[in-house]
Amino acid sequence: MAERLISAPKPRLEASACHLDRPCYRVVATVPEDIREVMPYVNAVSQVLLYEPDEPVIIFRLLGYRVALRPREITVGTVADWEEAQRALSEVVEYLNKIWAERQKISPDTRPKRRPPALEIYKLLPRTNCGQCGEVSCLAFATKLALGKLELEACEPLNKDVEARKRLLKLIGAD
Repeated sequence: MAERLISAPKPRLEASACHLDRPCYRVVATVPEDIREVMPYVNAVSQVLLYEPDEPVIIFRLLGYRVALRPREITVGTVADWEEAQRALSEVVEYLNKIWAERQKISPDTRPKRRPPALEIYKLLPRTNCGQCGEVSCLAFATKLALGKLELEACEPLNKDVEARKRLLKLIGAD
């Protein structure tokens, strides 16, 4: 493969059922190249939510977006409109090409990664339902944390409990 992994993806917008109060979309781009070779490098350097090398699929966070890679497809969501979709896809492609160009400096990580179920996360939370994180309950927070939509730092009571925080960081693979 050349230094540039991805040349010209062909994007399309798909409706996403994420918000009831406003329209939202995800951008799906078909790429002419098979991009599975970059996945272990992405797994090594990115905030990975899921990596299944046998499928192959990798889901990671980049610039606030959830990005999914499959051999000939990139999915980025959630976006508000076509302009944001093009910008987000461009940033993802640039990021992947940069990783590919620097792959000699990166040790690829082929180990699968999975987020634990929300109930496992919930068991380690303070379970105060205080709402300081912006969610209605600790279970809602645990669900969004498992999906990679929230960060652990959003839970104020957990930030004060060092031991519980360590256990949770270990569980989600961020220690």
